[in-house]
Amino acid sequence: MESRAGGFTASERELLNAIMRQLTRQVEMQVRQALAERMSEMDDAPHDLILLLANDRIEVARGVLEKSTLLSEDELIDIINAATHLHQQSIAGRADVSERIAASLAESSAPDVLLSLVRNQRARIANETMERLAERSRGDIELQRGVLARSELRPDLATRMCGFVSDALHGFITQRFGIDPVAARRDLAMASAEAHARMTHASGPERLVSKLHAAGQLKPGFAVKALGQGQLDVFEHAVAKLIGAPVEAVARLLKGGDVAVLALICQAVGIDKSVFATMFSQAETLRGRSGILSQQDRAKAEEVFTTVSRDDARRTVLRKAA
Repeated sequence: MESRAGGFTASERELLNAIMRQLTRQVEMQVRQALAERMSEMDDAPHDLILLLANDRIEVARGVLEKSTLLSEDELIDIINAATHLHQQSIAGRADVSERIAASLAESSAPDVLLSLVRNQRARIANETMERLAERSRGDIELQRGVLARSELRPDLATRMCGFVSDALHGFITQRFGIDPVAARRDLAMASAEAHARMTHASGPERLVSKLHAAGQLKPGFAVKALGQGQLDVFEHAVAKLIGAPVEAVARLLKGGDVAVLALICQAVGIDKSVFATMFSQAETLRGRSGILSQQDRAKAEEVFTTVSRDDARRTVLRKAA
């Protein structure tokens, strides 16, 4: 296949690809590893074979995940969400890490993945993802250094980081961005006092969700579980925090019982469509209404999950919440 690249007819190439697919399922890992290493640099390698190798054990997948240009953005995000931390770390070092891929990697529970992402100067990281990484760097000096070294870091975010970094990194921030260190400490003290006052008067659900979010432990599964336990207010606070929208606006949107709105919110935070019908039933029952989905409502929800991307769903919810 390598020596005669471009020398096969379409039917011959398809036959070769079919043979390779069958062999890949049968040969030992060492052979699959060598195959993946060769295939990772071939621009005309069989796409489904590349995808198969990318989802193999990390010893096999690493080369493909790091170098293959045949994997789409959506395919890489699917691997991030389903595979191991070592798979995620290989993707984090790619030359073509897009803003969407970076946003998915930023939710990893593995510090090494986050560190690989911020150290990859070729990765494109959006402002929202930078804020997420900065928040998750609390207590992790290496990650703080990585975030502070990014060219995308805005001065206002760097100033907020002054509130939890070491004195050495505090000095680095004030010097890099030309910030008055005395004024920065004064502003941070005032912000801390205001935040403490808000949390003192915050509701139980708000305190719980804020605490989980600060620790990097607020996940879509928590929102699903809260709703399943009849905690509608906790669910609303959780999805609002994950989306970055005011909880009052999210509660208002959900109150109407519009199936498309709930589907958009689920898609925006990454809740799988397989649990949507159950969630809709639980939410409507808690509001004293029938939770039975009609065929028309099922079709509406299905359309959202199949045609609207996670980023577009989030933007739509934010627009509706404004």
